[in-house]
Amino acid sequence: MDWIIEELANLSLGDKRLNSRACKLLSPLSHNPTDSIPVACSGAGETKAAYRFFDNDHVSAEKIQESHYEATLARMAQHDVVLIPQDTTVLNFSSQYKCQDAGPTTKDSRHGIYLHNTIAVAPEKISLGHLSSKQWHREGLQNITKRQRTKKNYLTPIEEKESYRWLENYQRANGYAKKLPHTTIVSIADREGDIYNIYEEAQEVFGNEGSKAHYLIRARTDRRVCTEEGKRTDYKIKSALRNQEPLGTFTLELPGTKKRKGRSAKLAIYAQRIYLSLPDKQKKKDGYKPVQITAILCIELKPPKNAEAIEWLLITDLSATTFEEAYEKIQWYTCRWQIELFFKVLKSECTIEKPQLTEKKF
Repeated sequence: MDWIIEELANLSLGDKRLNSRACKLLSPLSHNPTDSIPVACSGAGETKAAYRFFDNDHVSAEKIQESHYEATLARMAQHDVVLIPQDTTVLNFSSQYKCQDAGPTTKDSRHGIYLHNTIAVAPEKISLGHLSSKQWHREGLQNITKRQRTKKNYLTPIEEKESYRWLENYQRANGYAKKLPHTTIVSIADREGDIYNIYEEAQEVFGNEGSKAHYLIRARTDRRVCTEEGKRTDYKIKSALRNQEPLGTFTLELPGTKKRKGRSAKLAIYAQRIYLSLPDKQKKKDGYKPVQITAILCIELKPPKNAEAIEWLLITDLSATTFEEAYEKIQWYTCRWQIELFFKVLKSECTIEKPQLTEKKF
């Protein structure tokens, strides 16, 4: 119970009795995350009190989350470096026919919602707390061709796209950096978060304010390299890095899966500070300055016959001029897996897709 009191120390629901009830409810629900509310509360009186609490107009998920957010920031302040992985998962509610605010996901027959979360993690892979959550559903799938989709994406402002969530959470990370000026904040994303707008945003924030969050993103696109003046070159990121001498090598123990055997892989690390050319079809703005980034490329040397070689391309604004600096950023990126574990806990341990709560008045 002590950790609950500490976590909800800043909770303000407008009534001390509601604050107290929140603490009392969190204890049985956290100890029995897979149980229904009646089972977890063990008793008609406590169950009735729980439903009344959830039905109270002064109670909201945002207010409860805000208290946890403040506690998370306090823990973050105790670390020199804090990593902020972000990712999206799909919650499948296809079997819950009465579920509201759900829509088609991968196909019309599968209904659910999209959930995008960020968590705070220390480089030692210690979880420090949950920072933000966004959920949405689609009204319908787009039955258009790839060419039509590309044209639509080009004409639609980033703020109106689902992909805006990646930029939005980087902007939130800038907010954490302002609140914690003595802590290095690094926003981490997988290939879906490889969005040019993030790199532009980071450069503009640095130029205007000085204090900002950093980013560390696995590249989806092998982008065109340009000069400092913005002139496109014949090189893309990977080819530009391969023209340099590697900073060094390291050995990675690759676990076996259904598709591959486990093995020890030796990887070479390349890193270089380069300028990125504007994406195709994007016009230059007034006062445009090419985006400067650090590219880190890991390539497996002598992979087994018929095995796909490991290759990672990371993009960051952090320094990686030495082997030690580049290897550190690679290790930081491996902390992205912590949010995959977070989603696994939500689905497997908390069975978030199974509860079938409906509105009920007492």
